[in-house]
Amino acid sequence: HILHTAHTARTAQHSATMAAKFVFMVSCLALASAAMVRRDAPSPLQELEKHASEFQKTFAEQFNALSNSKNTQDFNKALKDGSDSVLKQLSALSNSLQGALSDANGKAKEAVEQTRASLEKTAEELRKAHPEVEQQAGQLRAKLEQAVQNTVAETQKLAKEVASNVEATNQKLAPKIKEAYDDFVKQAQEVQKKLHEAASKQ
Repeated sequence: HILHTAHTARTAQHSATMAAKFVFMVSCLALASAAMVRRDAPSPLQELEKHASEFQKTFAEQFNALSNSKNTQDFNKALKDGSDSVLKQLSALSNSLQGALSDANGKAKEAVEQTRASLEKTAEELRKAHPEVEQQAGQLRAKLEQAVQNTVAETQKLAKEVASNVEATNQKLAPKIKEAYDDFVKQAQEVQKKLHEAASKQ
């Protein structure tokens, strides 16, 4: 009877040990799987780069569809309002990058500063074409498209540069750049939508 009890205890202990090993193994697999998901999940900057490539293509195609639009009062107003809106958003993006400089260092900091300078130049080009909307609607439309495309391309380039220089102090930079980019693109899409609405009234 004592031998049977000892055997039963050993069997129970063995079962408990096996169960513990199984639980440990499952936990390890879950952790490894989670780590793999984290490793494979795209970073905010990788998402930005991918989105920017697609956005530039579709934006160009949709803007080309406006090339035959007549310069009606509605369309000119949509152009003027649109360029106003993009100028404001360019300024907001530039300010966001200025604020992000405190989280940047090394090459990432240089890249942020260069992008800001480029955005200021893009805004100035658009601003020059802005007052003559009635006389030169075609030129403003081209400048508006160019401003959006340049901004998206510059931000994409910045994302690539920062992603390749992700040191500890640059970690906070990625979500800030992504957020500023998303705000700009959202506004550009809204401008495009209003231009198409104005063109469809013709």
